[in-house]
Amino acid sequence: MFSKIKQLFTIETDLSSRVYGFDIMRGVGILIVLYAHGRSKMPFFPAFNDFISVIGFWLMDLFFVLSGFLIGMILIKFYEKEQTFNWKTAYNFWIRRWFRTLPNYYLVLFITAILWAIDGKVMFFKLKFLAYMLFSHTVALPPNYFLMESWTLCIEEWFYLLFPLLLLAGHQWIQRSGSKQGIKYNILAAIILFFTVPMALRIGVYAAQPPLAWIDMSRMTFFRLDTIAVGILMAWINFYYKDILKQYRRTAGWLFLLLMAVYLAFFYIVLLPDLQRQTSFFSFTFFYLLSGLASLCLTVYMKEVKLEKPTFFARFITVISLISYSLYIFHRSVVMHLVDKFFNPAPVSVIENVALFTLYVIASILLSIVVYKYYEHPMTELREKLKK
Repeated sequence: MFSKIKQLFTIETDLSSRVYGFDIMRGVGILIVLYAHGRSKMPFFPAFNDFISVIGFWLMDLFFVLSGFLIGMILIKFYEKEQTFNWKTAYNFWIRRWFRTLPNYYLVLFITAILWAIDGKVMFFKLKFLAYMLFSHTVALPPNYFLMESWTLCIEEWFYLLFPLLLLAGHQWIQRSGSKQGIKYNILAAIILFFTVPMALRIGVYAAQPPLAWIDMSRMTFFRLDTIAVGILMAWINFYYKDILKQYRRTAGWLFLLLMAVYLAFFYIVLLPDLQRQTSFFSFTFFYLLSGLASLCLTVYMKEVKLEKPTFFARFITVISLISYSLYIFHRSVVMHLVDKFFNPAPVSVIENVALFTLYVIASILLSIVVYKYYEHPMTELREKLKK
């Protein structure tokens, strides 16, 4: 009996094939997010909880940069190998990304809608639900409480859609001009465009009267696409100037600490006192680049971290990294929702709060392992059958 239960929650993985530094970033990062979203169950450390909340804002940018680097390397390698970028190339990229992200998203979207319907809040037949289906619910409006964490998926999915379209358009110019380094500069031009357009939009919003609150704008799709572009830029540098990132790895580590110190100081002094009303020019514009550059520097440093030996921590953090996507989208809208529903009114004693928080964490991890092992990973494997 025990062996069957153990097998149910066991994920086999080849540690030697992993980028261990990235597993640490994903694994530790998602555990911090897990704590941040469950900190209401641990109200005994208000200063620490505030710090975790601030780190949580930055972690979203770190995940964007890491995602941008990984998908950027895939795109650039394939583009250079094929020496062309056409509709077939774009299709294969979209299939690769959509079978990685969409099955889990639609599963949690429908489960969340069912849970809300049980509580008498029917979403299925509303126009808003269609917007969630099409990732358009944070294009013109900030996210609401229903599946709130999906705002990050909106940013990623729109980037996955638009970036290959820019490469397609740029490659048409390359074919006409006959440029020998056209591919390299086509990718760079697309990256630059993804930097400039969101920045221009944020400046435009700042100039509006009254402007959006910082916290609202920070979670709206077209204002944030440049954060993923930071990761694509790192992939571009890594591919075309292979030795630079290794050469300046230590410098990147120190620069990360400096940029994070500035980030935290600005967040605590300026943003945190009133996130709903903050509208300073720096917070609307260059603050996002500060966060993105700090994330890039950490990614450069961690890329070279190797696994010395397969310790228990290494295996644990690798599993958490593998299930991080499932853990991210299920822990709040499904697990926390059920915990709040079945344990209402909320506990008041320290023991009850700790027990409920522990239940929330363990349930989130176990559910995510099952989803990853029996749904997410098999669905991801299907993409190979649909490639052209």
